[in-house]
Amino acid sequence: MTDHADPLLTAFAAVLRRHRRAAGFTQEGLAHEVGLSPRYISLLETCRHQPTLGTMADIADVLGLPLAQMIAEAEAEVEGERLSSDASGRAATN
Repeated sequence: MTDHADPLLTAFAAVLRRHRRAAGFTQEGLAHEVGLSPRYISLLETCRHQPTLGTMADIADVLGLPLAQMIAEAEAEVEGERLSSDASGRAATN
């Protein structure tokens, strides 16, 4: 993943990968079901492309998830990283 990727985009990529694998899809299989190329799924999972809302909704639908759940999980992951960074910063200065 790129060093300068938006934290929410990075988290969404991780959520996408986790749910794709949990659903038993390869990148190619998910791409086929959604009507995208496997390369595009790879670009999403490596934060090299930012999906549209429609694409995110289509992916969530194929994975059998509400898009809101995927977004909420990504937001929670970002918040967890922020909390972890805050805690480690405080621990280092104490």
